[in-house]
This record gives sequence, C-alpha cells and structure tokens, in this order.
Amino acid sequence: MTRTFILYSYGTTDDFNLDRLFESGRIDLVCRCVIGALWISNDVRRDTQIIIVLNTGRRPPVSIKFDGNKILGIEASELSIAQVIKKALSVVKDKEWANVQSGVSVSRRSFQEIVKDAKNVYVLDAKGKHISNFKPENPTFVLGDNVGLPKNEMSFALRKGEKVSLGNKVYLASSVVSVVNWILDQ
Repeated sequence: MTRTFILYSYGTTDDFNLDRLFESGRIDLVCRCVIGALWISNDVRRDTQIIIVLNTGRRPPVSIKFDGNKILGIEASELSIAQVIKKALSVVKDKEWANVQSGVSVSRRSFQEIVKDAKNVYVLDAKGKHISNFKPENPTFVLGDNVGLPKNEMSFALRKGEKVSLGNKVYLASSVVSVVNWILDQ
C-alpha cells in the first residue's frame, strides 16, 4: 500500500529566514508535517509521499513533493527540510515537476490541480466519518495547516472524495499526519 498526504499551506513562496520559520507563513509547521509523514525511527517511510502546496507570497502556488521511496540526504529536522524548501523555491519554474534533489520535486501546480490528479481522496475533517473503521487502498489524505482548508478548496476536494475524522478534537496538522500513519500501520 502507498499513501499520500496533500497539505494546503499558507506558507510563503518568498525567500524566508531559516532562523524564523514561524514568521514565514508557518514553514515550521510544514516541516513538521513532512517529518510526521515520512520519518519513523532511524528510517524513512518508503511507501509514503507528501505534497505541500504553499499559497502565499509573491508567486503562489508552489507545490513541493517529498517522495519517501526516493528521498536521500535529508535529516528529520525542521532546519534540514526548510533548507530543501528554500532550494525548491529557487528551482521552481512552471507546472512541470522539476527535480530539486533525490526524492524532492517542485512545480507551480495549484492545490486543485494536485487534488484533481489524486485517487482515493479522503479529506481530514472533524465532521467526517471516523477513520478507525476503514482500511483504504492507496489513500490520498488532504488536510490544511493551522488555518485549515479554505471553503472553496474543501468543496473541490470533496468532489473527489469524502471526509474522514480522527474524532471531535482538532489536532495539530503534524500530529494528524502521524496519527493517520499509525492507524494505517495497524
């Protein structure tokens, strides 16, 4: 089974200070989601990818794909991932996926374009059906950052899939990714 996460983020497409990730449209949160999606103790999840879609700054959107099956040379740290994001922002040109480094690629595809190409879409939302009672094949999970998914993006994603929930509490996006991975690992 493979699994994919698509994160809608208000993270910036502008250059940002590596010492102030919190002030860059929450690039720190984006980095924690990447860590939660791909890393397990001393290894990388080879069956998982995460696509982050940055939606603020001078030239949004920018989509960055981290593929656990191909990833090399990145540590499971916010700083290491933020450095790769900065590199991706300097490489991005158009809607074609461009290689940033092994296992990381970047494009100017929008959130809706990414979701349109996805299969087996599940939108993570507190009002969805509880995730513990189903085992999807090759799922794609869609979620928002600390601000959440805009209504129009939520509506678009729900045309391709359905809402699933971890329960009534709203958790940090990075925690949601880790919990979904844990549930699917069972």
